[in-house]
Amino acid sequence: MNILVAVEELRIGGAQTFALRLAQALHNAGHRVYLYNMYWQFTEHDLVKRLAPDVELLQYKPASQPMDAFLMRAEGWLERRGQQFALRNGILRKHLNQVIKEKSIDIIHSHTFKCDHLITQVLRQIPRIAHVITMHGDYEQFLKFYRLGTAYVIPNYLQKLSEVLSRVNGIAYLSTQNLEVLQPDVTAVSTGHIRLRRIYNGLDAQISEEANLFTRKALEIPAEALVFGMVARGVPEKGWEPLVQAYQQVKAEATQPVHLVLVGSSAFLDSLREKYKADGNIHFLGFVNNPVDCVESFDVGVLASSLKESLPNSIAEYLFCKKPVISTTVGEIQQMITTPDGQEAGLLIEFPEYGLADGQQLYEAMAQYAGNKALLRQHQQLASQAFTKFDMKRCVQAYTELYQACQPEL
Repeated sequence: MNILVAVEELRIGGAQTFALRLAQALHNAGHRVYLYNMYWQFTEHDLVKRLAPDVELLQYKPASQPMDAFLMRAEGWLERRGQQFALRNGILRKHLNQVIKEKSIDIIHSHTFKCDHLITQVLRQIPRIAHVITMHGDYEQFLKFYRLGTAYVIPNYLQKLSEVLSRVNGIAYLSTQNLEVLQPDVTAVSTGHIRLRRIYNGLDAQISEEANLFTRKALEIPAEALVFGMVARGVPEKGWEPLVQAYQQVKAEATQPVHLVLVGSSAFLDSLREKYKADGNIHFLGFVNNPVDCVESFDVGVLASSLKESLPNSIAEYLFCKKPVISTTVGEIQQMITTPDGQEAGLLIEFPEYGLADGQQLYEAMAQYAGNKALLRQHQQLASQAFTKFDMKRCVQAYTELYQACQPEL
């Protein structure tokens, strides 16, 4: 099959990382695969080269980059104020249509809502091409924003959602919470034509040559230290500061050295680095090209997110590296850390419906590992068993079957 894997951007993020890994795995399985990125400005080429080195990247290349950047900013500014200005979107549709014809595309597999909607607009006039989407959690997050009316809202979100659902042939979902947007009280269209499959993201991570930069020795962390770590986007809602505060409480009470390794990049994290610069046991590593290189130095991986996560990539990376998990009870996280025989490779805290993660609950979970080495060793052993569900070959097979099932009958 000729497959186009389409994304909104190619920067660090769970959906983007998975899309790249899947594209490469589909290529390895013998398909002809292309990547399409809506925003050439948001392309981390080192990330693309590392995760999908054999997949051709296709992007709209404007004659005037400054003008294109202006159009993008203008559209974003107006959208945040509930208005639309679709000039750049129209240019993208024309370019994407050209790509589909030149590459003889059979299947388009898109990731995240804005990209899904763009594909929908193009494929209205091309019924022969199957459209499959993966719901990564942004659909229900946008629905929450729409209902609250107090955060970033996509203009005419429900109308656009209905447009996507009326054209898409197949949906892969990660968690049952993703299906909230398919309920009759949300969408105005029938979804009976859509083939639904729960497919967990595959992960075929590898330790890179740069891993020696993040060893305990390189980070000046004692071998006997207990190391907690988190890999996530640098937004406050991931629970960075509650984690720092819980760590400090554990550190104050522990009988061994305790360190905290934070992997992510943003202005918010820069402000945290400045705020807690007096604590030499907190290691702000910033952006890291291959996060699993850092996870190797952890004892425990944490994701204290208050966002509606579905299948967080960082949790799979922790399990890949045989690290137990502390996280919130959201999406599929409990299922992610569960072994085939029903044991859990980690500790979960209550998911906060409003505000950030509960720092006290975080502290109590972290303190369990600090005070019980046998529990830590047991959960480390269970982590590799829990990881088996993320085998990439299993993921590719499931998607190939979905693609075949979604081929339109013309």
